[in-house]
Amino acid sequence: MCGTRGTVFTLAFVLFGVYRAGAQTQTVMEPLNQQVALAGTLRYAHGYGAPGYGENKKVDKPIAYWVLEMPNPVNTVCTPDKPEWKEDECGATKTLKLFFPTLPANNGLELKAKAMKGRRVIATGVLHRADTVGEITPIYMDVAEIEPVRTSSKP
Repeated sequence: MCGTRGTVFTLAFVLFGVYRAGAQTQTVMEPLNQQVALAGTLRYAHGYGAPGYGENKKVDKPIAYWVLEMPNPVNTVCTPDKPEWKEDECGATKTLKLFFPTLPANNGLELKAKAMKGRRVIATGVLHRADTVGEITPIYMDVAEIEPVRTSSKP
């Protein structure tokens, strides 16, 4: 009986460790340059733009932009310029800045987004690693489609 209790306790401890490790993992999206569909909450975020992107709030221009806030972090394949910069250059994120296409003119995606602000959506598009501070988040998406998350109704 004592051996069984010890085995059950050890198994429970191991399972808890696996659960905790799994809860803090990230999804690495690859290959790049292919569309992916990600679910999250669509928000309109506020921050600061050029020239310093928040370094001097008296001078920097206030900006607003669309983001997808996801429950779990995502990442892309990344090689830092220097190994010691890996955390800064190649980090995962739970928030993606969304870029809506401007051509063809009036394609309607941003209008759809306005109607879904604050709701759970599925955004489909291509992920990119940010190259400049103007892209705001470490990873951003060029959006091809956006639609509300459909909840299944029970019969």
